Amino acid sequence: MKILSFIYCEALKVLRSSVFWIVVVAFATMPIMLGLVTYINSVDAGWEPYLTDLLGSITALLVIGFSFTACWVFGREYVDNTISELLVKPVSKLYVVLSKFIVIFLWDVLLAFFMFAVVFIMGILIGLNGVNGLLIMNSFLIFMTTSLLIMIVSTISALLANISKGYLAPIGLAFLIVIISNVVAQAGVSAYFPWTIPALFISKVPLGFTSIAILAITGITGFVGTVAWWRFAEQQ
Repeated sequence: MKILSFIYCEALKVLRSSVFWIVVVAFATMPIMLGLVTYINSVDAGWEPYLTDLLGSITALLVIGFSFTACWVFGREYVDNTISELLVKPVSKLYVVLSKFIVIFLWDVLLAFFMFAVVFIMGILIGLNGVNGLLIMNSFLIFMTTSLLIMIVSTISALLANISKGYLAPIGLAFLIVIISNVVAQAGVSAYFPWTIPALFISKVPLGFTSIAILAITGITGFVGTVAWWRFAEQQ
């Protein structure tokens, strides 16, 4: 029950911040703009190409967005100078880190669900043809699974936020990753770069054992590294 109080406190920090609403607006704006620009004048446009194109295009936004949520939750403790208070309190640092990661996960799930809802509503407003419940559900599940994969690799941003004691470095890394991802995709080695593997999944490319292992190692490194960093900082 004790960890629930930590989660509650972390959730309040997010909900009471203007950053939460700024991120929500950003996640709504991009699919709206892409949908309007790409399909508003299309004749006889269907749901399948619409969902495939739009959901695939906004994967880069998920990489940046989820990296930001991860680094902001941890980085704000350093920017607001509250990290020292957390470290001196007689509470489990593991609970603190776990509660932060749980809130990051819930925030990201909410953003992913919200973004898909925006994409779906936009499709209705544009007047796409051939709406199919099975297609919508299948696209939703693939999109949410892709989002989960991106959440896993975003733990690296949380680790970097702690190492750099802020969120500017992780944000810079997120934009650099997007640039590198384009180069990696052109080189045909997307299956071996953690941040491009989710894009393969949403494109319905089967993931091999190597890709899955890379995702797992990246996620574990970010999570375990963050826990270890807080343990190290506590002893300083």
